[in-house]
Formats: sequence, C-alpha cells, structure tokens
Amino acid sequence: MSAQVPSQAPLLYERVAHLVETQIATGTLRANDRIPSVRSMSRAAKVSVSTVVQAYVHLENIGLIEARPQSGFYVRPPDPKVVPEPRAKPLRSRRPASIATEMLDICREALTRSDIVPLNGAFTSPALYPNQRLNNLVREVLRDRPHHAGELIMPPGDPELRRQIAKRMGLAGAPTDPEHVVITSGAMDAITLSLRVVCQPGDTVLVESPTYFGLLQAIEYLGLKVVEVPNRPGVGIDADAVRQVARTTRLAAAVLMPNFNNPAGTLTTDDAKRDIVATLTGMEVPIIEDDLYGDLHYGSVRPTSMRAFDESGLVISCGSVSKTIALGYRIGWAVAPQFHTEIARAKFFASVACPTLQQLVLARYYASGGYDRYLRRIRTMLSTNSQHFIDAVARHFPAGTRITRPTGGIVIWIELPPSVDGAELFRTALASRIGIAPGIVFSAKADYRNYIRMSCGLPWSAAIDRAIEKLGKLAKDRSG
Repeated sequence: MSAQVPSQAPLLYERVAHLVETQIATGTLRANDRIPSVRSMSRAAKVSVSTVVQAYVHLENIGLIEARPQSGFYVRPPDPKVVPEPRAKPLRSRRPASIATEMLDICREALTRSDIVPLNGAFTSPALYPNQRLNNLVREVLRDRPHHAGELIMPPGDPELRRQIAKRMGLAGAPTDPEHVVITSGAMDAITLSLRVVCQPGDTVLVESPTYFGLLQAIEYLGLKVVEVPNRPGVGIDADAVRQVARTTRLAAAVLMPNFNNPAGTLTTDDAKRDIVATLTGMEVPIIEDDLYGDLHYGSVRPTSMRAFDESGLVISCGSVSKTIALGYRIGWAVAPQFHTEIARAKFFASVACPTLQQLVLARYYASGGYDRYLRRIRTMLSTNSQHFIDAVARHFPAGTRITRPTGGIVIWIELPPSVDGAELFRTALASRIGIAPGIVFSAKADYRNYIRMSCGLPWSAAIDRAIEKLGKLAKDRSG
C-alpha cells in the first residue's frame, strides 16, 4: 500500500487545479473573479488544505491566477495589449519549390535535438499522453495473445480498431461503416496512399496556404503539381477561391485541413465546408481531408468533418493517434467510402501492413471509454497554454507582430514585422537552443518569410516564458 502514496498527492492537486482551469477555460470564472478560498475549496473538493495550496501555487506559477494581499486568489487578467491576427497573402499557382529543401533538412534535424526548448514540434508533451494506461493494455495484450509477434493483421487492419474509429467519426457528424476504414502508418501515410490512388504523376492538386510542409513534400515526391487557395486566419479555407480555382483548373484532388490548420490553427466554418464539398464533389474532385487535430478543440463540441457534407463518397477523411494518444505508435486511418478497397490494396503493396501490437492496444483503449475523459484534460491544458503563448508573444515581441488565436490544435502562427526574416530567426534561435519553425516551409513557393510557427503543446513554465522572451529580443534586434 505504501508504494502507492507518492502517486496520490500529484493526482489530488492536479484534480483541484484542473477544476479551476476548466472553469476559467469555459468562462465560468472570468478575469478578476475571486476563486474559492483555500478552506472552501478544501471542503468542496474533499482534499486537504495543503493540497489546495499546492494546486493554487501551481496555477499561480503558470500565470492563471494571482494572489492579492489580504484578499485571496483571483483570475489573472490577460495582457491588455491586443495584437491583431496575421494577414492572408495573395497566392499564385506553382509546383512546390526546392528553395525550402535545405531549411526542411535543418528543421527535421532540430526535431531530434534534446538540448533545446522544443517549440518547433506540433505535438503535445509525451509526458501528457496516457502512457500508464497504454502500458497496462500492452501487458494485457501480451498476456492474452503471447504469439502476437507472429500475427500479421493485413490491410484494411484490425476489425475492432476500425469499428472504434467508425464510432468516433459519428462525433464529427459523419457516421461511418467500419468497412470503409483503412488502418495506416499515421496520417501522412493515409494522405500519401490516398494521393497515389486518386492521382497520376503530372496531375494538379488543390491545397490551402499556408499548409503543413510534409504535405507539400509528399506532393512533390509523387510528381504532382500544386495550386493554392488562401486559408485566412480567423476565417479558414476561402470557399470563393476554391470555387474560382475549380472552374479554371483541372484538378485531380484536393488536400485540405479544415479543422485547426497546421500552421495557422484556423477552423473553417461549416458553411464554408459545405460549400467547398459541394463545389469539388460536384466536379468529381476527390477531397482528402486531414482531420488530425479535430479532437483537440477547445470548445464543448467537436468540429464537423467534411464527410458530414459529402453525398458522393468522394471525401477521404484521414487522422491518427499521433497528436492525441501516442506519437510513437504511428497508427492512422483513412475513411474512404468510395476508395477504401484501392487504399487497402495500396497499403499492402507499399508496406504490407501496420504493426500488430499497436493496433490491438489502441482498439482496447478506445473501447475502454477513457479517451474522452483524457481528451477533456488535454484540451483544457492546450486552451490555457495557447493563451499563455499569445500573452507572452504580445509582451516580448516587437511592434508590428501579429498572432493567431486558435480555438483548437497545438500551434500558433506569428507574422513578424516585414524586416524580420523568419528563417534567420529560426537559425539564430537554434543557436540559442530554442526551436521554432520558419514560415517558408509552409508554402509551395517558400513564401511567409516573415512568419514563424510555434507549438503550444508543452505545459507552460517559467523556462518557456524565458525562451519566448529571448525570441522576442532576437526578433527586436532584427526589426530595425
């Protein structure tokens, strides 16, 4: 029994802290509101006074609350400085340019470094994943299926995992037949396989700008051309621009990230999603939807999948567990009513199958019912974190800086003054052991030179605040 004691105290204070964080995130407690006293919270939460003090000190350290002498604890007001959102750029159609290739190599190398403050990766801290629960399930699977290493689950993948994914698609407004789910080695594998199925070398693919650099590299690798439409901060994918491009360009497919685009973090409205789906499917253009961040919404309702508006079966919705449950498991999926057989066949020819153990563990994890409780905790943390990052950038960065205000996901997108080169800032920051992502890698034409992307997936701390302060100083030194 005594061996369990060390794990209890952190769980108790985290429970109290989470309660207050949730009330702040949902607006129940607002700026300058007094939070319950230590003793009243102790009675309400049925914990000791020392546990509440520990929770309040933690909340004060991360900047959510502040102590006022002889008065108590209050919700800390946000930084009064209001910073506008970045502006969308005029776009031109072009093949992915090789100008960013060297920078991408440096970016990939930086992701492997353990000596930097890692604000460059679009993922949450591995320490926040449900590691203990997953490890317990691994032991269960090993006990129940000791010969799993000799078992090969052929595409389309484990039936129970596919059933669980189909159930979750219903939460995104898109009820799904498990037969239409294909298990893949992550979301990028799902997207690349889908592109192989619906495109031929030389075809043109519609993407939004900015967009994830890995997608641009995959398009280039497959010998495809690209045409861009704006993803506007605070608005999302420009449906009118999609309509105009579709009328003037022969498209083989579109690859879009309507729910919390990486890097801009924007959420496309349901009306725009409906419009885009109607436009493209009406011209028989398949839509490959990257819905990697849909479960990481900060609000109470999950954003809708584009498949919710699809009556033709032409929308292929791709996702994975990398951003939510287990970065290293490398398990994703493609939900494809019209193309599931072809994608399963392409998966077999490309890499035969996905790892057996991970599929079995994830199927049990989803079925256990703990995923949604876990997600609520992660969403609250990310919502709080993003505000901390926005406040810190507003405090420390030079005049003329613009910042997105995402309502979900893991990243914020920062437009620097025109005189600040984001690639140079990226290199200088690395020399100071701080990781960020330069804007030029998120464009087919190496645009967004005065932009950077920053992850808000790490728990807020004084060390991160100091790193952002240092970044702001480096940016000010270059802003003239």
